Amino acid sequence: MRIEVVQPPPIRSIDGIRLDCFEPGKQYEVGNSIGALFLAEGWAIPVPLDAAVSFVPFGENDPYDPRPLYRPQPSKLKRAGDQRYPNRSVAADFKRRKRR
Repeated sequence: MRIEVVQPPPIRSIDGIRLDCFEPGKQYEVGNSIGALFLAEGWAIPVPLDAAVSFVPFGENDPYDPRPLYRPQPSKLKRAGDQRYPNRSVAADFKRRKRR
């Protein structure tokens, strides 16, 4: 649901959802419950779905951090070998027993 905020909400949060970040004059894409709350309280007006979008997602004005989540190169760490017996191989520890 797309809404345009006409006045800021007088409360900071409802049920753990922050409402103080909504600024008057801006359009927001919100869920049905938040949209219904804003419309019922008169804090916002509905915006038609075919209206022009005022921002470009992932553009230079996007409020989200554009840095990558993962490093481009693998870590320089190496897997440590078996440290219990550093000078012996595992196969040398086994001897065949003769059956009686």
